[in-house]
Amino acid sequence: MIEAILLAGGLVVVTGLMHYQVLTVAHRRLMRSNWPLGRRLLTALLTVMAAHMVEVAVYSAGYQLGQTWQLGSFAPASPLNWMESTYFSLVTYTSLGLGDIFPQGHLRLIAGVEALNGFLLISCSASLLFVLMHSDNANS
Repeated sequence: MIEAILLAGGLVVVTGLMHYQVLTVAHRRLMRSNWPLGRRLLTALLTVMAAHMVEVAVYSAGYQLGQTWQLGSFAPASPLNWMESTYFSLVTYTSLGLGDIFPQGHLRLIAGVEALNGFLLISCSASLLFVLMHSDNANS
C-alpha cells in the first residue's frame, strides 16, 4: 500500500507541476498578445488540451509501473497494454468512468486520486479560459 500511495503522490506532483507551468506560460503570453479574442481562446484551448493529454499519458505510465510493481491488476484483462492503460487513464482523468475496464488491488487508489486530480486540473484550465474572456471585456 505504501508504494501505491507514493506512486499516486508522485503522479499528482508531476502532473500538478506540469499543469502549473503550462498555465503560467500560456497566461503570460496570451495576456500580452495582441491577437483577437477568438485566436487567444483557441490557442489556450489547444494548449490546455495538449497538457491534459500529456498528463493522461503520465498516469498511464503510472498504471504500467503499478502493474510491473504488482500493486494490482485490471479486469477483465490484465496486464493492460499502453493503449488500454491510456484509454483507462483518459476515462478516469475526465471522471467519465465507463467501467468497461476497472482496477483491482492498490491500483484502485491511484485511479481515485487520478479522478480527483483530473477534476482539479480541468477546473484550473477552465479558469484560464475564463480569465482570458474576462480580460477582453475589461479592455473593451
